[in-house]
Amino acid sequence: MLKKILILGMLLVLFAGSAKTADLAKVGYVDMDRVFDEYTETQKASQELNKEINARRKEITKLENEITSLREELTTQEALLSKEERLKRAQEINQKILDLQKYVRDVEIDLARKEETMTKKLITEILSVIKKVGEKEGYTLILRKDSLLYGGEGMDLTDEVIKVLNKGK
Repeated sequence: MLKKILILGMLLVLFAGSAKTADLAKVGYVDMDRVFDEYTETQKASQELNKEINARRKEITKLENEITSLREELTTQEALLSKEERLKRAQEINQKILDLQKYVRDVEIDLARKEETMTKKLITEILSVIKKVGEKEGYTLILRKDSLLYGGEGMDLTDEVIKVLNKGK
């Protein structure tokens, strides 16, 4: 009999302890993709990056057109040029092609770095706001929506995070 009372007592303590833990745990989630897409600073950064991409694209097109023009010129004047002159112009064209390829690689690397820097900055800002919202609202845990199997409506903090982010800018 004493053994049953002890077991019953331990079970009550366990259930009481877990009930208190459940009361203390306030869990929410955030749709990071949506936050990132709807954050006005993300849109501004994207526009800025697109402007630079377009400017670089224009420069690349200009260089490509210059190479095409030199090729056409060589083709039309080929019969009139000496062998040495043809060879010299062909080498100039090849060097311009190599320069263009290097420029394109450099542009790709530079743009990737800029995008990475912008993304890191934005994510840092977003995570900071999520932390502030969580502290203000008394959340114990905030998860990413894409890692949840289920989350009730009252647990979604996405709209509030977006509102705070955009209000601050």
